[in-house]
Amino acid sequence: MVRLFFAVELPAQIQAALGRLNPSDESRDYRWPDPSLLHVTLAFLGQQPAERLDLLCSIGAEAAASSRAGMLELGEPGSFGPRSAPRVLWIGLAGDLGALAALQSRLAAGLAQAGFEVEARAFRPHITLARRRESARGGAPSAWPPPRAFSRDTEFPMQQLTLFESRLSPRGPTYIQLAEFNLSPRTPSADSTRR
Repeated sequence: MVRLFFAVELPAQIQAALGRLNPSDESRDYRWPDPSLLHVTLAFLGQQPAERLDLLCSIGAEAAASSRAGMLELGEPGSFGPRSAPRVLWIGLAGDLGALAALQSRLAAGLAQAGFEVEARAFRPHITLARRRESARGGAPSAWPPPRAFSRDTEFPMQQLTLFESRLSPRGPTYIQLAEFNLSPRTPSADSTRR
């Protein structure tokens, strides 16, 4: 069995900008992963038999081929759960959200048609930054949400869909790229509709 998910990867400079939001001096109540692990999850599959990898690669390739590339950017901070002690801290996305939503929708439809369990709730594009620990006693970090999260351009291209394996250990997860699927190139008409 392998633990799997589909995601859009983030460039290193975007991961580094997100990593600077970690209030390292007071993060005991929250698990902040290494910034190099940050990504945009499109479908979490959990434990799957290794023999289903070929099918998952076919689904990923089809969803990517029928979806167009786009430009995304980091958006506003947010959280899931009660405001006083949120379960998850995240950064939203802006930019070409239509292209991202279409990719996620095609992927989810392909997975559901093949019998994989997909989340019923609506897709909310975001990047998970931290999760509250089971042992947490305090509230949200005092610096959350940050008043002005980013000072520089945080636009980045969305050009590929990636299938990852997630290996868990006491030191934290390790993500292994199993397959990458190129999205269809943006067309000039798609660029002009964004403006």
